[in-house]
Amino acid sequence: FFQAEDGIRDVAVTGVQTCALPISPTGVQTQALLRGYTYIKNGLNEKALSILEANQRWHVANFGEDHYFTSINRGVLAAALVKNGQVQKARDEFAHAVRGMTAPESLTGDYVESAIQQKIRRFVLQSYLQLLAQTAQTHQEDAELVFQVAEQLNVSKVQQALAEAAVRSGVTAPGLSEIIRKEQDAKNEIASLTNYISGQGTEDDKRRNPQVIAQMRLRLTEIEKERREYKNQIQKTYPEYFQLIQPKSPSTQDIAKQLQPDELFMAVIPLDDKTYVWAINAQGQVKFNASNLSEAEIASLVARLRQTLDVADLGPRAPKFDVPASHRLYDALMGAFDQDLNRSKHLIVSTSGHLAQLPFAVLTRKPDAAQPAWLIRDLAISHVPTANGWLALKRLSKQKAATEPLLAWGDPSFDPNTVAQVGNANAVRSVAVTRSVDGPKSNIMDAASYVAYSKIPPLPETRDEVMLLAKILDANPKQDLVLGHDATRASVLKHSASGQMAKKRVVVFATHGLLAGDLPQLNQPALAMAATKDVQESPLLTLEDVLGLRLNADWVVLSACNTAGADGKAEEALSGLARGFFYAGGRSLLVTHWAVETVSAMNLTTHTFAAYKENPQIRRAEALRLAMLDTMKKPEFAHPTYWAPYALVGEGGR
Repeated sequence: FFQAEDGIRDVAVTGVQTCALPISPTGVQTQALLRGYTYIKNGLNEKALSILEANQRWHVANFGEDHYFTSINRGVLAAALVKNGQVQKARDEFAHAVRGMTAPESLTGDYVESAIQQKIRRFVLQSYLQLLAQTAQTHQEDAELVFQVAEQLNVSKVQQALAEAAVRSGVTAPGLSEIIRKEQDAKNEIASLTNYISGQGTEDDKRRNPQVIAQMRLRLTEIEKERREYKNQIQKTYPEYFQLIQPKSPSTQDIAKQLQPDELFMAVIPLDDKTYVWAINAQGQVKFNASNLSEAEIASLVARLRQTLDVADLGPRAPKFDVPASHRLYDALMGAFDQDLNRSKHLIVSTSGHLAQLPFAVLTRKPDAAQPAWLIRDLAISHVPTANGWLALKRLSKQKAATEPLLAWGDPSFDPNTVAQVGNANAVRSVAVTRSVDGPKSNIMDAASYVAYSKIPPLPETRDEVMLLAKILDANPKQDLVLGHDATRASVLKHSASGQMAKKRVVVFATHGLLAGDLPQLNQPALAMAATKDVQESPLLTLEDVLGLRLNADWVVLSACNTAGADGKAEEALSGLARGFFYAGGRSLLVTHWAVETVSAMNLTTHTFAAYKENPQIRRAEALRLAMLDTMKKPEFAHPTYWAPYALVGEGGR
């Protein structure tokens, strides 16, 4: 039903009424939400209003005023009201809809959303933002509301996978598992009741059962009340867990209170037609700008830049960096805040989607390609997936720091029958082969693998890297480094369970990151650890495992995970892993955006930690910045493919 790769294809309304569909004609007539949405997209607002108003009455009668399904329909109805000129009524309906869509009992991840439903949810939020943005630059309260609604757009598909993994790992928290089980049972019953009631809307009169529907509505009211009570109990007793599965939009003043005088927080939200950007400083000043750069244009510019960044394997044949594309991004997104940036030393930038595939260090403040004015020359940069996530990390940073320097896993043996290999001085760390080649079957992951796990490219050079990190940080290589065949998933879990991991300020995983689907049966992101000869023992440290770790780390380093392919899927996976490590107790992640050349990568990581150790006052983001500047000074590493692959994600302070 109008479904394309990106969710819904706009079609002519006559096509809606006459095209062949895999459902009955009666079903077509009851697809009111989809029909109303399509009428809006085709400019037939009166027809949209007629259908959506009737559909709203049906939803209120069957599910109640504030149910998630009711709220989604209300949001689309509000968009039709805007098109019809009923602006104030539309604002009221939008506000009501968003409350219902984001309330704890209406968590998006609770419902199995198809691409169409995700598209419609985004359409509702975006339509509300577009209405508010008309007055945001002259009305502070609207600018504040725009910020909070926009934050909901950053809740990506990874949120559902994260929530599911959090539920599975919740058994590690004493007392939490029983509440989760009750809450999940209630959720499942709600889903069954909701599906039955919704299905009755597609039945003809002869097949409807009003008495059963009435009983189900009564039970639905009872079970939803029980579930709200369970969620309230989780929120009060386990607030960190609740924040993970139910992120709440903060206010701009919440952000300002956590900023240092020389810090600037920027949130960037691309939409179909414009990109909204906020800049917030420690004094509570909030600036808002609506850039004319669309989401599609941003995707194109990021793709152009990635084509000249993910080129470390080409060596001297690497193409020149695309300075025009870089400067256009900077000028459109950040140019309006140039003076604010000049007054700052640390930029915290909240992005998602295509922009999250790009380290902002490579943005150029001037169009001169001969001497690029890299943004990283002027200030340190931290990346965060959401404003809410950054606030949670700021709270975590107030805890007492760990006392021991380092715990690192490196050079894991993906083939249990191999011996240690010698590193290649100019190797490029990449695992892209697992995403593009069908290989022989393996007995890893239920005896099915797109490529044999043992064929994953080894990383012998990472052994030298973690050895050098141990020397810089005064760690004990024999106790603090887990290498080769010993670098198993079981060793990670053992160090966590024993409490040794929680004593370390820096935790390093110098290994590949895998995405959901890289191996059959793998439905979540994971780190590839050493394989054992026991074929029943999984070598994968999954997101679910990560959520159960016990950390108190200033740094978690993922030294060979990269967004190979630049299709956004790896960014989504790494975003999930990042939030998992944050929940487990990590404050910042050092991750790579593309396959790195090993000598420059070693220079970056070692100089970062050397700078951090030498200066007790330096920020983590500043330590990385100094390492970047040192690396780019070397003629052979002047191209940003060498000095810019690492980004600091999370809390970039000390």
